[in-house]
Amino acid sequence: MKIILSTEAIHPPLAGIGRYVWELATRAPSHPAVESMRFISDGRWVELPTIEVDDTGSASQHQIASHSSSAPVPLNYKKRIRQRIESIPAKLRHHLGQLPIVSRAYSKFMPELVGRQLNKVKEGIFHGPNYFVPKTHLPTVLTIHDLSIYRYPQWHPKARVERMLATIPDSIQRASLILTDSEAIRLELIQQFNLPEHKLKTVLLGVDQIYFPRSAIELQPYLNKFSLSANGYSLFVSTIEPRKNLQNLLAAYRALPLSVRQRWPLVLAGGRGWESEAIHIAILQGAAEGWLKYLGFVEQNALPYLYAGCRLFTYPSWYEGFGLPIAEAMASGVPVLTSNTSSMPEVAGGAALLVNPADVNEIQSALVRGLEDEQWRSEAIARGMQRAAELTWDACVHNTVAAYQIVSSN
Repeated sequence: MKIILSTEAIHPPLAGIGRYVWELATRAPSHPAVESMRFISDGRWVELPTIEVDDTGSASQHQIASHSSSAPVPLNYKKRIRQRIESIPAKLRHHLGQLPIVSRAYSKFMPELVGRQLNKVKEGIFHGPNYFVPKTHLPTVLTIHDLSIYRYPQWHPKARVERMLATIPDSIQRASLILTDSEAIRLELIQQFNLPEHKLKTVLLGVDQIYFPRSAIELQPYLNKFSLSANGYSLFVSTIEPRKNLQNLLAAYRALPLSVRQRWPLVLAGGRGWESEAIHIAILQGAAEGWLKYLGFVEQNALPYLYAGCRLFTYPSWYEGFGLPIAEAMASGVPVLTSNTSSMPEVAGGAALLVNPADVNEIQSALVRGLEDEQWRSEAIARGMQRAAELTWDACVHNTVAAYQIVSSN
């Protein structure tokens, strides 16, 4: 099979959808059923960027070269516009994309550019791993990670909501097959768009091999950088934004006995996200009271040590398409507290404390158990590691290639 993969989501730091696309791009080409894989981004053929990936504790670099585009041709006005856009740093392009006028222009021109390139290809399967497939004669696979844009539009910038509400329904209609990260989201899609079950397939995500249990001796040099000690804190990892339900987590932690908060302070690791001003005010208050430590954005190579060193991983998010941090924490050999909604119980697989994310008292009680109940903790660690071992990127890629084969045979 000849596969064309859209790679706009790949940019450092790798997280979420970017991690998913990177794993497909770097692993699928070696699958025996994949004859070739080309990469397309923003309407042009590209090579994968060079991304530092820490697999063993030391930095290494991986790069795969795609087929190059055809010989240079005189630039028309659209290509000149695209070149100017590409000269803007990736982070700035992301922020510009939140502006309504920029978002509308992107939604109008980019599908046309991508479709035009694909229609020059005689044979292949296009995979849109980030909610979008263009109009094309090629068979297409579409990945929908969640439906938060429909269920909770208040969690997203208006420009993003407008753009995705315009493009998702068309992409769903065009797609030959739709992939979801969890069975929970697959069922939501069927209900939301009245889709036949055969058009959707669940492919669970994976856990990177850098997440595994580590000894206190191995951990301490890394934890010292954050003034932390092994087994001496609770941890939350994610971008600071409303969807992650930090307001209720902070309220529940504040309700813990002072001795518990002092023994195991709450550590937050994540960059500033959209509409997070009120959350940061609450974070500052907790830090001033001495039971909270905010690390801000943490580099990828430090996260495995933060996970493995914590007493309890806390993730009572409102809604997730999968919830990679849950799996990463379980693989690191620590117990997990998460929500009983959307995909999170499915990912946890019976290994985590599940709470109603709207109930602060329930979260507070679960925190006490997760921190102090040694019998439950031992059982949760064992079950969690067993569950995490089932969630591998190799399995994700294998199942994705199987989806390609379904489309190829139709």
